[in-house]
Amino acid sequence: MSEKSFLLTLDYELYGDGSGDVFHNVVEPTGRLLAIARERGVKFTFFFEVVEYWCLNREWKSGNTMGYASNPCAAMEQQMRQAVVEGHDVQLHIHPQWCNAVWRDGAWQVDNSQWRLADYAGDLTNLLSRGKQTLEDMLRPVKDDYRCIALRAGGYNAFPGERIVAAMREVGIIIDSSVVPGAVEKGSLSRYDYRLSPSTLGYWYVDDRLDLPAAEGGDIIEMPIVSLPIVRLSKYLSLSRIKAIIANRKSAQKSFVAKTSTSGGEGRLFSLWRKVKFLFEREYQTWDFCLFSESMHRKFITSTVIGDRDVYVLVGHPKSLTGTADITELLSHLRNDLHVCFTCMSQMAEQQS
Repeated sequence: MSEKSFLLTLDYELYGDGSGDVFHNVVEPTGRLLAIARERGVKFTFFFEVVEYWCLNREWKSGNTMGYASNPCAAMEQQMRQAVVEGHDVQLHIHPQWCNAVWRDGAWQVDNSQWRLADYAGDLTNLLSRGKQTLEDMLRPVKDDYRCIALRAGGYNAFPGERIVAAMREVGIIIDSSVVPGAVEKGSLSRYDYRLSPSTLGYWYVDDRLDLPAAEGGDIIEMPIVSLPIVRLSKYLSLSRIKAIIANRKSAQKSFVAKTSTSGGEGRLFSLWRKVKFLFEREYQTWDFCLFSESMHRKFITSTVIGDRDVYVLVGHPKSLTGTADITELLSHLRNDLHVCFTCMSQMAEQQS
């Protein structure tokens, strides 16, 4: 077996509907993950949700504490700087529904009409440029050669990707990691179709579309997230996922409704049938190292860590972390039994340059 490179990526963010607590849902679980990384000698790539950070920073500076006893943005900045000092990577994550978010009646109200980065109505090049500059300004005080070179679209909504590719070229971002091969979403918020994306390639160069390899080499690299087809209900049988759903019931309910609803009207019986059907359909599930049980990790290892593929991008969310036993077991197995190496987006960019 040739050497396998694993990238453990984490989307550093609150919930997509604007709910959550920065300290409880982001900073504290990230601290637990960083402790595991020190113990196990692995590196993470954090995809930092920058528009959410802008909104939090704006409100705090205006005098609105949003219920926090201390500055949430300062905590996020400090944690990401410490992560970079310890050898981790930080890259750009954008959920554009935060672009028009407002604080109203004690909560964030996001703009669901801007849910998909691929369909962002504003100046996409400017949005990426501002995000890139924010991260470089934040992290260069502790790592003077830091560069923002990678992007992940919120909710994997990078389809179709022509505008995103053009904007990436304009601002100098050379890696995207938004594609989930095989996955299809047709809900009221997320909409994409990655059925034509190759599931056996660890990465590929793109022409104008992120989801398809270029005929020849290029200047933009897609690093897709490992995915497998499973019966959707099976992922909800994980104890970690059940705990995460219980802990964040409102956000989970909103997400389920969005995934099983369309823009058209429908009767109650048809709506119920749609929801039941949704649970028993097969979907392409990302390899989520924060939510999976040990048995689900084994399924992904058995099904994907074979053949000529040499790069594996896994995804996780600190806000979803309920326990660390399964993650610790996975990392031990990958390092000790499969002898893989752990890398990050910046290192991959250096290898390809």
